[in-house]
Amino acid sequence: MKYRGNTLIIGGLGVGLASLLLSGCGSTVATKAAPPPVTSSTSTFPQPHAVKASPRALLTPAALLAVAASTQRQEPVHLTTTITNTLGNANIQMVGATDPVDHESAFTMHATLSGVSGAAPVTIVTHIESIGSHDWEESTPPGGGWHTETVSQVNPSFPLEVLLPYIVNVHAVPSKAIDGHLTHGVRATLNAHGVRLLEEMGSAKAISASQQIIQSITFTLWVGPAHHPREVTVVEHCIQAGHPYEVFETIHYTQWGRGIHLSPPTTPA
Repeated sequence: MKYRGNTLIIGGLGVGLASLLLSGCGSTVATKAAPPPVTSSTSTFPQPHAVKASPRALLTPAALLAVAASTQRQEPVHLTTTITNTLGNANIQMVGATDPVDHESAFTMHATLSGVSGAAPVTIVTHIESIGSHDWEESTPPGGGWHTETVSQVNPSFPLEVLLPYIVNVHAVPSKAIDGHLTHGVRATLNAHGVRLLEEMGSAKAISASQQIIQSITFTLWVGPAHHPREVTVVEHCIQAGHPYEVFETIHYTQWGRGIHLSPPTTPA
């Protein structure tokens, strides 16, 4: 699934979005190994095992991010995602689950997109399933049933562990209750290397500075009991052809620990 660059690929349907979304989903990316961080511009995070050994460290924002990243890597979770932008021409709703233990993920996305020159809105519904290194998708339009996709390791969640070496300016924000869970809030930004990495992950290719659409990324994460992320909001500050705009993403996490136990979908003969 590619959600950045000049073309947005949704359910096998190429939708030209150079003047539409351009940067839509900071979390749903084909996960790749991150390059070595530049230590002079990154934050130093404690190791998760060290944090667990010291209860007081749980109150520090950096420690909360570190342990939340570890939890995200070790437990399945169900989630709901909403993505909009200040251009007002894209609204994406996504519901699904990801299981990093069994290497499975499944989600359904409803994307309503409209042109900047009066084009009528288009709604696309896409279903994605991933089991191990195998991926399937179906979409309407164009329809045609399930077909094999080439993208591997689809992860519809904000990849904290991958981004951790590139997170800076970490500080606490007011707590709030989410689904009855008291949470602690952490706000942070990605440094220039992290922004470039996330955009390259979304576009599935290397990009140059002149091709970079996202200029900066800030996010706020609320972490609940047992170090489970409960909600994250992401703001991408973008610019295209001299026109600035923002993309807003909210991910709501529920049912931590509940697996999804997928079977390969029935594909057309």
